[in-house]
Amino acid sequence: MMKYSFDYMYERVRANDNTYDGLFFTCVKSTQVFCVPSCKAKTPLKKNIEFVNTANEALKKGYRPCKRCHPLNKPFFTPDWLNEVKQFLMTNLNRRVPDTELADLVNQDISTIRRYFKTQHGLLIKDFHRKNRLEKASELLSNGMKESEVASLVGYHSVKGFKLAYTKQFGKEDNNEHRG
Repeated sequence: MMKYSFDYMYERVRANDNTYDGLFFTCVKSTQVFCVPSCKAKTPLKKNIEFVNTANEALKKGYRPCKRCHPLNKPFFTPDWLNEVKQFLMTNLNRRVPDTELADLVNQDISTIRRYFKTQHGLLIKDFHRKNRLEKASELLSNGMKESEVASLVGYHSVKGFKLAYTKQFGKEDNNEHRG
């Protein structure tokens, strides 16, 4: 459901108003292209416009991204598959996940996945995954598990490597060394 009236949105498009970029998208029926409101392309006729709330909605309706304003490269666009990548990482805290596995999972080039992931989460994929693996380790250690068990459960092949990563992440070694 749109927050703004059709006429109001049309005026924002005519004014190339970038404050509305990401709040709605302009779909041009005659060219099957969609744009952000600030696109500098010629303003289409009112009768040829349809407005949608998200870029994903425009894609589902069969519109292509504009080659002038590149609406999919904007920071407010989150592809549907990005949540699938994040969920996969969160359910696989017990091991390292290779880039090829992520690319195959969502059928995207790994550089595209990395770019969107970094934009949305502010971290590289491997850093995000390592951080969450070590947070899980911290939780397990606080519940009394041995370091050697925890290291294995969060995908580390050696206790030494686990301790180094843990110290780097949290700035201190766990006080449970005697349990290892």
